[in-house]
Amino acid sequence: MSYLVDSHLHVTMMPYEGLQAMSEGGVKKVINCAIVVSAHHAESYFDHFRLITGFYRKSAEGLGIKLYSTIGVHPAGIPHDWTRVVDTLPEYLKLEGVVGLGEVGMNQGSQLEKDVLKAQLEVARDQKVPVIVHIPFENRLQITELTLNIASQVGIPSHLLVIDHTNLDILDKVKQFGAVPAITIRPRNVSLEVLQENINHFKDGMLNCDFSNLFPNDPTAVIKAFNYLKANGVDQAIIDNLTRKRAETVFNI
Repeated sequence: MSYLVDSHLHVTMMPYEGLQAMSEGGVKKVINCAIVVSAHHAESYFDHFRLITGFYRKSAEGLGIKLYSTIGVHPAGIPHDWTRVVDTLPEYLKLEGVVGLGEVGMNQGSQLEKDVLKAQLEVARDQKVPVIVHIPFENRLQITELTLNIASQVGIPSHLLVIDHTNLDILDKVKQFGAVPAITIRPRNVSLEVLQENINHFKDGMLNCDFSNLFPNDPTAVIKAFNYLKANGVDQAIIDNLTRKRAETVFNI
């Protein structure tokens, strides 16, 4: 094993020991996604963006991890003045280590969520950067179809669209669109057993732990997936793609 890449986590919700365990297990690059739960004002996001592109980047470097960030308005916290955040995204994309937009998306499919998602997909299209799109635990097929319809209307190139929390229930739709499947390894999403048993379906995706403090998560999920797949005789090229190469290609890291 050379090193691993985790394609989605929330570093501001992660304890130091979590990053330490990731580093010790071989994770050397991570994509940190923006999230401000219950944000009321655009300033909450501006402060958050400074934090993840500054302080936490240096902290991760101390553990031997290269921290890259994506920015955007998360559906769990859409401020009343969200357009102010969207208007500044092109400027934040110029910062070192900022590699795309995310985590964006919808939870209920409300008109507000649709408007915010559409505006951010337009930024990703115009700036030619990848965008990580959240699919919730509930109403997954409906939200996926709505997301892909909006992406089609916007005209964003399909290879820039990363559909996170992809599972077997929506995988075919994601592939048919030409989007990138991002696979979250945890019991509420994709287990190690399901990943291995359906490896030929998942092999073109990228793995992540999506660590946050909102419910149980495992910061070493990608490490465990690497070891589990290897122990079960999965082709090394597939393992390398899922745990490193696909993310490096999509995010140009």
